[in-house]
Amino acid sequence: MVRSIGPVVLAVALLGGVGWLAPAIARGQSLNVEVVVEHDLAASGEIAAGLGRYLADISAQGYSPILTTGFTSASAPEDLRAHLAARYNAPDGLAGAVFIGHLPVQTVYTAAGGGISGEFHPCDLYFTDLDGSWTSSGAHGVLPDTHTAGSGDVGPEIWLGRLTTWNLTLLHPGRTEASLLADYFAKNHDYRTGALATPRTGLAYTDDDWDHTARAAALALAVEGAVNDVWNDPATPQDETTAANYKWRLANETYEHVLLSAHSSSQSHSMSGSVTNSDLAALDPQALFYHLFACSAARYTEFGYIAGEYVFGAGAGLVAVGPAKTGGMMSDTMDHYFGPLGAGGTFGDAMLNWWGTAVDPGGHTDIERAWYYGMATIGDPLLVTQPYIPEPATLALAAVGGLGVLLGRNRR
Repeated sequence: MVRSIGPVVLAVALLGGVGWLAPAIARGQSLNVEVVVEHDLAASGEIAAGLGRYLADISAQGYSPILTTGFTSASAPEDLRAHLAARYNAPDGLAGAVFIGHLPVQTVYTAAGGGISGEFHPCDLYFTDLDGSWTSSGAHGVLPDTHTAGSGDVGPEIWLGRLTTWNLTLLHPGRTEASLLADYFAKNHDYRTGALATPRTGLAYTDDDWDHTARAAALALAVEGAVNDVWNDPATPQDETTAANYKWRLANETYEHVLLSAHSSSQSHSMSGSVTNSDLAALDPQALFYHLFACSAARYTEFGYIAGEYVFGAGAGLVAVGPAKTGGMMSDTMDHYFGPLGAGGTFGDAMLNWWGTAVDPGGHTDIERAWYYGMATIGDPLLVTQPYIPEPATLALAAVGGLGVLLGRNRR
């Protein structure tokens, strides 16, 4: 369920020439974004410059960031969830949250379904479904294993993105959690100002066990240009999708969006060979956005988690969406995710739309829980694809009763 706060009338100042109309404005929903920075990281001052620039960038985008620095990795997950719920239930509401640093994680147990075994795993739906109920049956210790509608439903009310780098430093000797985040904030700003750009194309890379057709068609909804559809054609004798071939493409080709479907762990992909997190550090891939149909690739609690390396390691990566457990976004639902991106929605909007339209918020099946309860957004959930980053000063303001009304967004 998404909560509306009624029509939105705003006066907007463009900061540094960066800004685009927040989709929430057009929907009449909250523009508040909870930016939660781990206490010690914030207190160190090591990311102060980059964080300040990021807050200015999302303010220019039309959102109202609310900075919170009182939580640590030792804080209780239920306390952070209660904090978000209080923000959401306030009169001006909450659109979503960005978690920066080593912050609380809720581990849940999700039962078997759709060919996937029961599993303990981190679950960000716990922090985004703010009116549902998460309880423990006692069958799996004290950890939540039962998710019901509570006072609302089992779908998310807000979106969430994680900027987690504390567990990536071993791949980058001499680097720290803070320095990796500082680099990310810099390239995020470069993207928002047009200094970081790629061809507006996509790569759909589908290994042997899955049909490529629906995946390539879904990705085409999000990119303005062509989609390079790479898959194993039974009519050809050679193996089209291999680790070596994928690594070559990452090193030598540039795309806006990559959709990878491959067997994976939290640290590597497997397709006639391995693509490891350390491989990515050496390849310096120049794609901007990744969608990983790759089991456990976004398990942000693991050292060297590969989704984090796509985003915070070497290369141009800004967002990676994927599962923090066995599972992933099934191909027959991907159009509900990629479609909003192609219409100018943020990555947070796209995820909310997918949960609300492809996955029934009224009650999840065993298959949906097993495949989808690990879905996570790694990186900035407020980014949009390149056609929807405006030229400077394209947000028109018209005076209405002394107030500025945000009229619209230009498409490049």
